[in-house]
Amino acid sequence: MNKKNIFLNIALICLVIIISIIVVYLLFTSLYILKNKDNQFYSIENEKIPSIYKVNGKRNLYYYRTYKSNNNRIKVYKYKNVADVKSDLSNYVNELKDNYNYKYTSDIDLNNSNSFELSNNSIESGYIIIINIKYTDNSYTIKITKGKGNMTIY
Repeated sequence: MNKKNIFLNIALICLVIIISIIVVYLLFTSLYILKNKDNQFYSIENEKIPSIYKVNGKRNLYYYRTYKSNNNRIKVYKYKNVADVKSDLSNYVNELKDNYNYKYTSDIDLNNSNSFELSNNSIESGYIIIINIKYTDNSYTIKITKGKGNMTIY
């Protein structure tokens, strides 16, 4: 066997491995979305944050991601094809403020902005939960971050 054939075989094996990893990742992400789209709460470590489903009912969750950045735990939930984004977000924010003690940590104007943020102290001392919401006319993204900090700076 010559060097060219060996190289091609190695390249083909690497390609198959990469494609397999991508397929497995997409499969697990899809299964997570199917399993968790109707959960009452978003969970991030030992925190329970009310979900869009709990407040507004079933919505079209099409993307989910969890990761760690700068020692912060982050979860992202994206929803699309939402009939009334402003009503959904108004209901969601009111639930967080009225029943879970979240506070605005950015300006909010659903008519003249496309994002806002709420925060609350974590149940774990010295940590904070930040909920960043970005939206368009028919979709929104909820990004939940748990990191070091507290609400006294706000």
